[in-house]
Amino acid sequence: MSAYEVLMQPLKVGPLTAKNRIEAAPTLLCVAHADQSASRDIVEFYRVQAKGGAGIITVMETAIDSDRAITQPTQLNLGSDFYIPALTSVAEVIKAEGALASIQLNHGGRQAVSELNGGRNPIGPSAMRGVFTEDRRRGEQTVEEMTHEMIEEVIEHFAAAAFRAKTAGFDMVMIHAGHGWLISQFVSPVVNLRTDEYGGSLENRCRFGLRVVEAIRERCGPDFPIEWRISASDLVPGGLEIEDAIQYAKIMQDKVDLFQVSAGMIGVPETYPYTHPSTYLPHGENVERAAQIKKAIRTPVGVVGAILDLDEAGEWVAAGKADFVALCRALLADPALPKKTFRGRKEDVRPCVRCNSCLTRGAHSLPVRCAVNPVAVREDYYRWLPPVAPVKKKVVVVGGGPAGMEAALVAASRGHEVVLFEKEDRLGGNLWAASGPDFKADWKRYLQYMLRQIEKSTVKVRLGTEATRELVRAEAPQEIIVAVGAEPVPLDLPGLDLPHVVTASHVLRGGTVAGQRVVVAGDGGMGLEAALALARQGKVVEVVTLPGGSAGDQTVNFVDVVVLEDLLEEKGVAPRRDLMLAAVRQGAVVVRGVDVSTPEEELSADAVVVAANLRPRSEVAAQFADLVDEVRIIGDCKAPRILFNAIHEGFEAAIEL
Repeated sequence: MSAYEVLMQPLKVGPLTAKNRIEAAPTLLCVAHADQSASRDIVEFYRVQAKGGAGIITVMETAIDSDRAITQPTQLNLGSDFYIPALTSVAEVIKAEGALASIQLNHGGRQAVSELNGGRNPIGPSAMRGVFTEDRRRGEQTVEEMTHEMIEEVIEHFAAAAFRAKTAGFDMVMIHAGHGWLISQFVSPVVNLRTDEYGGSLENRCRFGLRVVEAIRERCGPDFPIEWRISASDLVPGGLEIEDAIQYAKIMQDKVDLFQVSAGMIGVPETYPYTHPSTYLPHGENVERAAQIKKAIRTPVGVVGAILDLDEAGEWVAAGKADFVALCRALLADPALPKKTFRGRKEDVRPCVRCNSCLTRGAHSLPVRCAVNPVAVREDYYRWLPPVAPVKKKVVVVGGGPAGMEAALVAASRGHEVVLFEKEDRLGGNLWAASGPDFKADWKRYLQYMLRQIEKSTVKVRLGTEATRELVRAEAPQEIIVAVGAEPVPLDLPGLDLPHVVTASHVLRGGTVAGQRVVVAGDGGMGLEAALALARQGKVVEVVTLPGGSAGDQTVNFVDVVVLEDLLEEKGVAPRRDLMLAAVRQGAVVVRGVDVSTPEEELSADAVVVAANLRPRSEVAAQFADLVDEVRIIGDCKAPRILFNAIHEGFEAAIEL
């Protein structure tokens, strides 16, 4: 029996039954209409999600009113009956696939955005001022303490929104009582400073949430299930911790039908990559928290947060740590993950790498996209595309990194004859460096997935073969796609040719580094990852900057760098961004302050790792210019960026053929 098979068992949800123990967690998409009604993009996204096989599909974060609840300009809203018809279409496509249709209801509280709520100040349990919004660029806001009249009004808005969800055809609702949103703010002792019946003791701090549930029950009836998402820890000093979360769950357990356990507060950026666990963190970040809560209560408990593999998830459920699991990013990467796994096709599941490209786009109110699945949240656009190209062509792809492999796979899947040239003796390109360290296991899974898909495809691969003009011309291509990547920008510094100087890519690919003391020059993503890899080997590591900085290294986004620097700090590594590499000597490096007037100094170094900015190798394409009407340049050889760009450009280039 496979570990995942326990997830195939049905789950009781109040009076209803989910067909299995997998929930598609609510995924903020940022593609609602400007009036916050459901768009065709949303309908088709959830149609595909439901076809993937999850037992419960929970629709994205939905504001309960347009007064002060809104947190994102293109989230959904259920603040009036106007929104019911479009959401009915969403509920219908979910239920057509045999899943329970749920929708998440939310009030932003102090994390709401004033300008999206008619210029009105955000509200919360206590008055304060600060930057609490998901998009930190919005700046400080004044939070008004909720009066008793406001409390009654918001409770009514929750109940009215839940009833509208029921009217639209949803089977149940999820109430977001975690992540620092309004209900969570009442429960959190670091945010709720009230001295009335809604503050002080845990029982008092839970009163607002209890009243929300009671109002929903009164309006929607006892047979309309409620799932309650909580943060088992606020992950901030003085905030809610697991001991109080257990007592909180005990208070709520007879009032709701399901719990979903998460952690963190959106309004505190230090917790953000832990709330949406980064690639550097273990799978199942909240499993042990959920297990402690499940042990203490009778109500079914689910867990969310970095759940990517159903065998792992099945082991947690079989061990009694949770009753069900909720997946978000993994289903964005491959909505058919449940169905493929249950049908014995686990090797064909497209893995999520937890790069958090989806998250960073959503945080800035951009339409959510997935780095490894270009069709995600664009299902309505691509469903009109003929699966097979109308004209079969001979296509040559030059370069077997992620962009080239994606282009080759998609072109071959559409019926084209594809030849893929790669000058190295293996495909993968920079994915070998990106997946090399032990803390990048998700990337290794993705690399192996891509290699398997190439092997199963009709793509003809020419390994160890540099694509010269003559070789490409001999293939008589009708289309040429160039994806030859980027190369380090040369640095004019003394000593870089010494034998103890290596590149960050060398380190990340598993290359050896001599000695104990290592200086890493370059504080971008590759430099920091190399520093962490070396520190985990027990080496003493210092990180300094390079002339010109590391702005060109976009390997790690503004969310995940928080975790990366936390992990470096645990190893005693603090990047010295006040120091810049000036020269390399035997046994030492010369550094000077970023301010050129600062005197130079020496740091001892047995080895030096250079993480230089990259420049595109776009000139390679010029030799093929007269062989076809248009040479398509994609990935890092167009401009050095991230996996997201490589995969999307490879996909688009192949679709356009």
